[in-house]
Amino acid sequence: MESLTKNKQSRETIRKMAEKYFPDDPLKEYEELTEGYFNVAYEVIFESGRRVILKVAPPEGIPVMAYEKNIMFAEVEAMKRAAADPLIPVPEIYGYDDSRSICSSFYFFMEKRRGNSLYSQSQELSEETVHSLMRETGAINRRINEITCSRFGLPGQTECQGDAWYPVFKRMMDMGLCDAETRAVDLKLPVSEIRERLEKDRRFFEEVTEPRLVHWDIWAGNIFTDGEHVTGIIDWERSLWGDPLLEVGFRTFGSNREFMAGYGKETLTETEERRALWYDIYMAVLQTLECEYRRYETMEMYERGTGLLQRQMSRVRELQAIS
Repeated sequence: MESLTKNKQSRETIRKMAEKYFPDDPLKEYEELTEGYFNVAYEVIFESGRRVILKVAPPEGIPVMAYEKNIMFAEVEAMKRAAADPLIPVPEIYGYDDSRSICSSFYFFMEKRRGNSLYSQSQELSEETVHSLMRETGAINRRINEITCSRFGLPGQTECQGDAWYPVFKRMMDMGLCDAETRAVDLKLPVSEIRERLEKDRRFFEEVTEPRLVHWDIWAGNIFTDGEHVTGIIDWERSLWGDPLLEVGFRTFGSNREFMAGYGKETLTETEERRALWYDIYMAVLQTLECEYRRYETMEMYERGTGLLQRQMSRVRELQAIS
């Protein structure tokens, strides 16, 4: 996927980056990895045959959505925290450079995990194998969510952190809605209604009292597998400290039974379902904005986001009408 935020680098710059952290192993070649949507990523191959992954943050000055500011810092911090649990298959960080002395943006090198994304293999694997992998993913995701912190919010943005979950989530939602207003993105429903209806449902967020590590983006493209087991969970850049129901496996518009079985939570309470519905809406708002901020080649993401936003807001209206 081509995107305005992808900060592509020359061979010479990549060579210098690699030399900083692997001084005794000259660069042989590299290849851009194209499945991602935000950062540019490369597979870097050394003369020894060693392969690592390089991720580079967007160019300085490129407009990004409010929640995306400083998310490479958030990614590295989350990966380091997750790596403390040997049962979470997170790539090892080899080096993180935020000095801008070699490259004009932050970047880091990490381990290349065995296998390929579940998304790229979905047509080759049997249904039984995919179900098994999703159960395994659910179990891994639960371990991720067992990691705690003292404050809720976005790791790289102190202004979006706090001691209570609802004010932080409300701030996150408002950041997305303000991004829409700033760039005149038509959400196809009133921004004021989203704000008012979220406030009306604030009581449903009160039972979330402990900040937990949330990956927030564990979809098939970020699950690596060797065809038998999950070998890696990648793209931690959207990680935050919040409610585990933000995880992709708890979205209410799809069937996630295998994930939930592996997670050990096969049903949601009424209160949990309402929060999960609001997390659908938050995701839909951000999807709707991506085409404007990243200049994708098509408007597919916008149409998907606005469609989901309208459907889920309709459900909120129905639920609020009877409660």
